[in-house]
Amino acid sequence: MAISSRKVKPLTPNNSGGASEVEYQNLIRKLLDADEHLMVTGGAGSGKTTAALRKAALAISRGLVYPHSTVLFLSFANATIDRVTEHAGSLLDSTVRKQLEVSTYHGLAWSILRSHGYLLGSPRALAILSPGEENAFRATLGDPDADISGEFRRLFTDFGQVPFDLFAELAAEILVTNPAIAGAYSTAHPVIFLDEFQDTSDSQWEMIRALGVTSTLVALGDPDQRIYGHLPGASDRRFEDFRDTYSPVEFDLSAWNWRSPEGAIATFGQDVLSGRLRDDYDSVHLMRTGYQPLSELKWAVLAGLKRVSESNGTIAILTPTRALAARVYDYFRQAQSIQLPSLDLDINSDKDEAFAAVILIATLLEFTDDGDATVAAACRAFSRYLLTRSAKLAKASRELSVKMLSEATRLETGAPGRELVATKRLRIAVTAHLARARSGHPFADYLTSLTIASESAISELASAGKNARTVQLLTRGSDLESGLSEVWRRNSSYAGAAGVMRESVVKYQLLNAKRGSHRLIVMNIHRAKGKEFDEVFVYEELHTPFVRQGETDLLPARKSLNVAVTRARKRVTILTPQRAPSALFT
Repeated sequence: MAISSRKVKPLTPNNSGGASEVEYQNLIRKLLDADEHLMVTGGAGSGKTTAALRKAALAISRGLVYPHSTVLFLSFANATIDRVTEHAGSLLDSTVRKQLEVSTYHGLAWSILRSHGYLLGSPRALAILSPGEENAFRATLGDPDADISGEFRRLFTDFGQVPFDLFAELAAEILVTNPAIAGAYSTAHPVIFLDEFQDTSDSQWEMIRALGVTSTLVALGDPDQRIYGHLPGASDRRFEDFRDTYSPVEFDLSAWNWRSPEGAIATFGQDVLSGRLRDDYDSVHLMRTGYQPLSELKWAVLAGLKRVSESNGTIAILTPTRALAARVYDYFRQAQSIQLPSLDLDINSDKDEAFAAVILIATLLEFTDDGDATVAAACRAFSRYLLTRSAKLAKASRELSVKMLSEATRLETGAPGRELVATKRLRIAVTAHLARARSGHPFADYLTSLTIASESAISELASAGKNARTVQLLTRGSDLESGLSEVWRRNSSYAGAAGVMRESVVKYQLLNAKRGSHRLIVMNIHRAKGKEFDEVFVYEELHTPFVRQGETDLLPARKSLNVAVTRARKRVTILTPQRAPSALFT
């Protein structure tokens, strides 16, 4: 199959299903007039968000229950929240915007839990258990595959520590067992919009259902873009659940496409789902890569950057896996030649290892000398990093973690013994930090610290330095830089830097890794949900394909590719290996 750039006649100038704009406006009028629970479905760019904001404006203008009441819009990614907020700014006047609250499902659950968690027997003061701390806790229990939900519940009731994945479950329990509290939240939010509804988990659905007893719910989504079916609590019946519970008025906007109206991107996305591809799609391009696929990708992206330069447009590189996204990021950050220079790009990643790494780096910044007590503290920090960087701890990492703890005890007590090679190398890293990363300028010192770690002879520490670069928490003018600057002014050292960094990591993860300020960004396809770009490059490699060898069920891969290509407003370029092109294109 060949996908070329040859012009073909689009179905209509503004949609992919042959329906007119007049029909669309008539359907929207019916949607605005409906007072019941609603279900609004449609593909990417079909106008669901715009329709929801118009519906919200109408509800607010008609008057809510109380002056403090707001219309609530919920979604998953903070990038989506930003886009909705920006869109609201252009559609709604300032008076209406004051009564529109935009948040994530996690954000709503956390607000309920923080205010009323004590009703479930927890301490009044709650603390978020970061994914790194969750990994460390799992490591202490042995089997990483064991169901330890009961242990996490004990942490909540005994110590007030809550992992992210438990937010919705606990919030739902509070609302279900305390109808008065559920009623209070419904009074505060009489109308609630549920974006990306197809991806809600069982516990999120239970939380929403408790609010739907009184609040009017509007479910927005696209069953064809359900790509999180592998996560716990996911269900392919979520829209059926909504239909069975509320008998909503249903609106299907799938016949329209406003995101990429002049090309055939939406048509291609639908044909990918059906598995019936034709030869030519306007604005969709297929590249067969050879033995240097990353080089070919970079050349293609450089051409894309020229195309979007005048409009200051955005480009995304989307990959099947996070590991491949990291490889692309590393390759693009390096100059291969004068013609292939280093490119400034962002990476959208939520890898536990990267978050654990930045906290380790901040800990190394704290030290004020390189004595045995300091090296002992470094051993403990390194041991903790090994436990927190992954949900499934490798045997070698577990053994090294234990050795580092033993070394810490030996150094603290002054007991005789032969110093491990890893300890000697860690001591070298500590000394290098003291000599090179103490200028008092946090941004510069942090970058120096990353370099020192990356150059370490300890492979795990070198990995930490490289992984920390993929989480751009510390930037010039950021709140984190200000916090570290205040630490330095107060102490003439970075004592307390690890605590400041940990708070930033938790905030970052709670907001679902707010990203997207760069013109060029790379991420795996799952992280692209809810986002839009002028151009999208979808990239797979021979050993990291969309479809694994021997896979017979192509539907999950088809849905992922549909999500990827429909992020684009103007142009899509798909790169697949010449030697083994994806089964999606053959």
